Amino acid sequence: MKNLLLWFVKITGIIPFLAWYKPARYREHGRQKRNKSGEILIANHTTMMDFAMMLFVYPTKVIRVLMAEVLYSNRFMTWFLTNLRGIRVNRYSPEKTDKLSEAIETLNRGGLVGVFPEGRLNGEGREFGPFLPFSSGAAYLALRTGAVVRPLYFHVAGGFFRRSHVMIGDAVDLQALYGTDTEHANVENATRFLRRKMEELRDETKYRAQYKERSPLTWFTRWSMRVGMKIAFPFQLHLTEKAEDPLEMTVPCIVASNHISIYDPPLLCMVFPKLRIHILACEALYEYPMLGLLLRRLGCIKIDRSILDIEAFHIMQSVLEKNESVGIFPEGGLSVEGELGDFKSGTVLAALSAGVDIIPVYIAGQGKPFRKKGRDVWIGERIRIGGEMTPDNIRRGNELLKERIDALKNTANGG
Repeated sequence: MKNLLLWFVKITGIIPFLAWYKPARYREHGRQKRNKSGEILIANHTTMMDFAMMLFVYPTKVIRVLMAEVLYSNRFMTWFLTNLRGIRVNRYSPEKTDKLSEAIETLNRGGLVGVFPEGRLNGEGREFGPFLPFSSGAAYLALRTGAVVRPLYFHVAGGFFRRSHVMIGDAVDLQALYGTDTEHANVENATRFLRRKMEELRDETKYRAQYKERSPLTWFTRWSMRVGMKIAFPFQLHLTEKAEDPLEMTVPCIVASNHISIYDPPLLCMVFPKLRIHILACEALYEYPMLGLLLRRLGCIKIDRSILDIEAFHIMQSVLEKNESVGIFPEGGLSVEGELGDFKSGTVLAALSAGVDIIPVYIAGQGKPFRKKGRDVWIGERIRIGGEMTPDNIRRGNELLKERIDALKNTANGG
């Protein structure tokens, strides 16, 4: 009977919770068996709904979550949180470790204990931001009991057009790494290790949430866009002598093309159907809410052209490392006159950093919707930018890329 309120909250709250937050659940490296000696669940803490997210991860289990003394503000909250099986902890007591006896007992029985190492709400961390300093409670419990630590990362976003994301990390055995010593220095080392794991999990969650979405809405958006483009803008494919068939390409690469129309990005995705291409899109397009939603659903990578956008570059690296491809327009914008503008060096820099090839593409003709003769797409021989990442090498690679696309242009114009 002591879990009656907890199960009542779970059963009655599951439908509205799923309807509003629509959490997508990911696993870092597949499913793992739960450790029978108990698990410590650690998670970031950005909203009051993090507790509900933790219950969602293990809907059939009882989780004893460590709760700060400030939440027990009156008799009702004390009764409510106690019956939700919370464990009250005074964060500022010098004898805080002695107050963890209830958590230690739970772990020794093979139960689950939830901990928010940041200790309080972190508003700045809501959109994959930085963490607050971690407390040492989770590491102390793991070293004291031998329970494994399961890191969780929550991106909580409720609403009709947004969904939340939950990443379940691999279990960490701190005793195997740091032994059973619970002295301050050893506990602090283990705590820093857990923080690094959470930072890695945050970055992985951000990538999967924005660029590996698998919801029905995402599938429908991509499918309808592909069908609409095939009907409205058919294309004719042309290959140079040493070019590979783009319809069969599967090896990750960077597709670099001239840019003469707003229809070029979906056209590239159709030309290379087996490469899951993430198109770089300028930040100005995301200022329109519906267009921004569409671009995110299509897996585009937002880039701020006014600065050296390191974050966009890191996302490109993540995409390429995960055997997916990137589509870039090296001119950095539309070329309304049809002449090739100056090429930015980001394409060559990304190719060198990730160790992938560049596929040069030239798109000829603006094309009009619903015409029998579609647009002409010319594919060149793949380019391997070798050598070290030096300014001279990047400049030469950039010049080579422009020469190749310019040659495709001359071929397309009968030159």
